[in-house]
Amino acid sequence: RLFWGWLNAVFNKVDYERIQAVGPDRAASEWLLRCGALVRYQGYQKWQQDYNGLPTGPLGKYKIEAINATDSCIMYRGFDYLDGLEHVTEIKLQKCIYIQDECLQRLSETKNLQKSLLQLKIISCGNVTDKGIIALHKLTNLEYLYLSDLPGIREKEITVHILQQALPNLELELDLE
Repeated sequence: RLFWGWLNAVFNKVDYERIQAVGPDRAASEWLLRCGALVRYQGYQKWQQDYNGLPTGPLGKYKIEAINATDSCIMYRGFDYLDGLEHVTEIKLQKCIYIQDECLQRLSETKNLQKSLLQLKIISCGNVTDKGIIALHKLTNLEYLYLSDLPGIREKEITVHILQQALPNLELELDLE
């Protein structure tokens, strides 16, 4: 288990020179796929899941529109890859053992995501608490938030109230005990 934690940390190390060389979308795609997540590009229906099958073409041709991080090992350490993404409209975090409040805080403070992110699903991420969910209030364009199986959320009513005050247009769907 210690070995896998170390390996996952290696997968999440940000390579700033790579971001400069290939652009933010390509570098983020490589990070996400290395960690076991899927990406979907603007104008495409198919999810990209094969690292070795990443599309080639002119730099900047493929813009990440959606991220499905189900069962992936993405962690806070790699979140700098999200900074340059300008077209991400939806993110799904499901069964992500390394996702915690700091990750959601970082997500909500990412300027480009504040503008572009419309849908967010957080499911079965055991390290997420009320603090992390409340931090999402900075995602001012968020239209839909789905929260399910989050045992760390203890003050459901208060958390929901704070989010709805901050984001009056947010459709909030809860499947919490």
